[in-house]
Amino acid sequence: MYFVDKTLLNKRLNYIESMTKEVDTDNPLALERACLMLIEATVDVGNMIIDAFILRDPGSYQDVIDIMAQEKVINDEDAEKFKNTLKWRLELTRNYTDIDHAQMKKDFLDNLDAYENFKASFEHFKKNDPQAVNAFMSDDV
Repeated sequence: MYFVDKTLLNKRLNYIESMTKEVDTDNPLALERACLMLIEATVDVGNMIIDAFILRDPGSYQDVIDIMAQEKVINDEDAEKFKNTLKWRLELTRNYTDIDHAQMKKDFLDNLDAYENFKASFEHFKKNDPQAVNAFMSDDV
């Protein structure tokens, strides 16, 4: 088990929380940035949690979500909601000239509560998982 940089983890969780407020915009560039950063920050936090417990190495972004669901960091419903938005990473990083902004916005708004719940889900996990008590033993996260 590794100890996690709790300051960085908390900063990223707060960032995710703040980005959820930026999705409901009519500015396509702001929407793209908010959606991409929600995905990236969530996967970054997931990787930090996975590293803390020396869990199996994820092979993809979806794997990160699956591992967090298996370890009960997030519930299955939120895992599905995260997965419903992961497809947009490819669009935002590879097909960025042909993005359907209306559909992307709809998909994120339909699944936004998973991102909104993420910090609370992690805090619940941290308080209730015996290994988490050791990996995240500070009050600052």
